[in-house]
Amino acid sequence: MNPSGTRLPHPYSGTKPSTVHSDNGPQMTSKATASFMAGARIAQHFGRPGTPNDQSWVESFFGHLKAENPHLEKITEPGVLESELDRLRIHYNAVRLHEGVGYVTPEDEHYGRGEAIRAARRAGLVNARATRIATRRKTRKDQS
Repeated sequence: MNPSGTRLPHPYSGTKPSTVHSDNGPQMTSKATASFMAGARIAQHFGRPGTPNDQSWVESFFGHLKAENPHLEKITEPGVLESELDRLRIHYNAVRLHEGVGYVTPEDEHYGRGEAIRAARRAGLVNARATRIATRRKTRKDQS
């Protein structure tokens, strides 16, 4: 669903990746995973050992996802989990403000709205400061 509440199609509906990039964890380097990937004709690409910065964007996402949504571990139905993850993906990208991109959403930054939002905030702070100073000066004058 998007912020207005309508359901969005999954961005990868009906497609499968040709390559999967992952870390070198035991789940992804196991023979069972390699066999599955080969059977599905999906190539595996592994990040460099000991360098989580190779996939820092997904490491950050999963860190926030797990810390901010502990209820996910209690979901046992695959369909319910998929729906909840879809909802959280939209929230993370279109609603939640991110420090790393100047407290705008990744969607705002991606579509070029980020700088305008930051500029409007700066202008608002300048205006608020000027209003506050003028109000205090007027208050002091009235008290004299």
